[in-house]
Amino acid sequence: MPYKKLWEIPSYKVDPPNERTLRVIYSPQIDKGIKDVTVLMSILFSHGGRSGLHTHTVDEIMYIITGRGEGVEGDDIFEIEPGTIIYAPAGVKHECRNFSDETMQILCIYVPSLSNEVVGRIC
Repeated sequence: MPYKKLWEIPSYKVDPPNERTLRVIYSPQIDKGIKDVTVLMSILFSHGGRSGLHTHTVDEIMYIITGRGEGVEGDDIFEIEPGTIIYAPAGVKHECRNFSDETMQILCIYVPSLSNEVVGRIC
């Protein structure tokens, strides 16, 4: 499908302590014609929502749409705000922390695409 409306995409709620909402926008597992990329929206709750320190087996690019807080990549801690773009190579620990009054919306792009197992847990 060449376009989607985010609010029409089913969401998956991640349990505490890193409670957040995920929506798979595009991925080979759910979209014909998509081959080597997964795109999802991660929404962190206000006042301390976080993704949790984690790694992936593929590269991730994150674009911060709303929210303000900290990003962590490896040993680096840095400020994040709308317009911040973060590149997390495969295998590097990273985390987003939301300290603002609003939700933090993060557009996440994974190259190559996430595995069937990972996408299957979200969809």
